[in-house]
Amino acid sequence: MLSGDDREFVRALTESVAELGLPLTDLQLKQMRLHYELLRKWNAKMNLTRISAPREAARLHYGESIYGCSFLKGAASVLDVGSGAGFPAVPLAIMNRELAVTALESNQRKSVFLKEVKQQLALSNLRVETARIEDFQWSCYSAVTSRGLDRAEKMYAELVGNLNPGQTLMLFCSDAMMEALCRDLPSGVELEPHRIPNSESRVVVFFKLAY
Repeated sequence: MLSGDDREFVRALTESVAELGLPLTDLQLKQMRLHYELLRKWNAKMNLTRISAPREAARLHYGESIYGCSFLKGAASVLDVGSGAGFPAVPLAIMNRELAVTALESNQRKSVFLKEVKQQLALSNLRVETARIEDFQWSCYSAVTSRGLDRAEKMYAELVGNLNPGQTLMLFCSDAMMEALCRDLPSGVELEPHRIPNSESRVVVFFKLAY
């Protein structure tokens, strides 16, 4: 039997994805809910996210991540840098079981949480790696993504500057972060922003080499 929070989360997530025109299957909705249950349980013991209320989590965490998934058609693999509570890695893995998703998280306890999520949701296409991006080989991935990292301008700039031909960087960030990265955009790198629906200051920005 679902708790009140779980029922509210399911309603809010269903409404959110309907607004995006990206409906969920029953299995996808169940897996999102199970992830949310684990998130709330672990968040009581450690700081996974400050946004855990059902409606806010459904719209800001899950809805935003699902929106990003719609842009990854054709990608074979994606690396989520600083995955934390699993956004966008877990929704990406749930939405597209053909996509090989790696959640990269340097914090050991958060990494343990992500491994628990992988096991409980039976996400065979999700891999969890405990490492810093500086120590990780990421050139083999079709796409690299990151969302909601604080004080990450330097790291994001380095990712933009080290893209390989054919590789895409997808950042979920604020307008301010996008503008900061644009000020020192490396030669040959193209930028494509998409406003996140129902958000006044959040965008999904794509960076890739023009040649």
